[in-house]
Amino acid sequence: MAVNPSKRHSTDTKDLSPPPVKRKLAATTTNKAVANFFKPASEKQPEKTTFHIVHDTVLVGRHDSAHTSSRPKPVRIAAFDFDDTLIATKSGLKFARGEDDWKWWHASVPSRLKKLHEEGYAIVVISNQGAVSLRADAKTPVAGQMRSLNNFKGKIKAVALALDVPLSVYAATGKDEFRKPRGGLWGLLRRDYGLGGEGEVDVEGSFFVGDAGGREEEKAAGRKKDHSCSDRDFAANVGIAFHTPEEFFLDEAPKPFVRTFEPAKYLDTVLSAQTETSPLLFVKKNEVEVVLFCGSPGAGKSTFYWRRLEPSGYERVNQDLLKSRDRCMKVAREFLADGKAVAVDNTNADIETRAAWIALARAAKVPIRLVLFTASAKLCEHNDVVRTLGGDAVNPEKRQMLPKIAFTGFASRYREPRVDEGFQDITKVDFEVKSYQHPTVLHDWLTTGTKFEGTDEEKQQWRKYWTS
Repeated sequence: MAVNPSKRHSTDTKDLSPPPVKRKLAATTTNKAVANFFKPASEKQPEKTTFHIVHDTVLVGRHDSAHTSSRPKPVRIAAFDFDDTLIATKSGLKFARGEDDWKWWHASVPSRLKKLHEEGYAIVVISNQGAVSLRADAKTPVAGQMRSLNNFKGKIKAVALALDVPLSVYAATGKDEFRKPRGGLWGLLRRDYGLGGEGEVDVEGSFFVGDAGGREEEKAAGRKKDHSCSDRDFAANVGIAFHTPEEFFLDEAPKPFVRTFEPAKYLDTVLSAQTETSPLLFVKKNEVEVVLFCGSPGAGKSTFYWRRLEPSGYERVNQDLLKSRDRCMKVAREFLADGKAVAVDNTNADIETRAAWIALARAAKVPIRLVLFTASAKLCEHNDVVRTLGGDAVNPEKRQMLPKIAFTGFASRYREPRVDEGFQDITKVDFEVKSYQHPTVLHDWLTTGTKFEGTDEEKQQWRKYWTS
């Protein structure tokens, strides 16, 4: 039987949807750039946006010879974070799907930046780009690294072409002195712009705009909590004003913010349970004894040894140097056999580890005491970064910066030590700010306090914000 062509067509197509309507997107490329793309190679203008790498971890971009522009001094600097400050993703995703997945954070951004240029500001982007790696070694996924790097460079080029004003970009890809809130990128910027001298930057007239301002969640406004306070802290570190994108581009009133860690309070407060008239300090009780430290990395254990115990004749045992607990115990036994007191400068977070040292002391027939360091995780992380990046004076053993897992790992293993584990006493070194009416001694616990000690220059360094 013959099939009616019209019926066959109706049956075959009744479930098919019409082709999707293409949405028009706002152009982010200038007509000049498009025209230049189609020119023969011999007629094309030189690339206006260039990149180079410094210190292995910093990507520097230049558009229209930004750093060689002649500017009267002092120079006013308008500095901006990049993601979620100048641009956002078109896709709405947290991380861009490619170099074209971007749009202006707000329609006013390009006109505001051009106006700043007309007013004589140096326009600079200062950004952390942890997903971008500039080192293509065999131990890392080179293809993924190159994709992230090319995506970032592609977005920078597109933004620079759309603005078409002199622009510099400083992107920190490592966890070193250049990562915000640390001020390393600001130092590079000043060097590149020839602004190394006193008074060559208009500090009062310069500012930094970023979305990491430590703001709390606003459910009524549909605004999430800021992921950190690193942008606000960066501005404080380099001494310039700070604005959020909402404040700068939308003229919103400043919102309350919270810093999870404030270094300055540790410099300006006596941090202990001691009184001026009755200090409770750690003292040597036995000619030969073992003193076991217990505390997070960065809690001040090694500093406590060098300033308190080494002058009293204690020999130091440290696993970072000896590489294993067995080696530490062997060296400790040798010191004790020679009639020398021993300080065990390790974390000793759990009961099992401490039990091994208690057994060693019993076998050697000497008392064992414990010094407990109670510094918070944020304080310990801060100490570690300052120690690592602060130079030889504060890092004579040239220790490398510890990963965050070093602090979280200690916290997960930690069990508060007790005298009845087998210790003669426990001395608590308290780096927290607490209020005490009188010194307290309970259950053979002694309490002493520590605070930052150093030169004025070291104090200024320690006072800065080093962690996000």
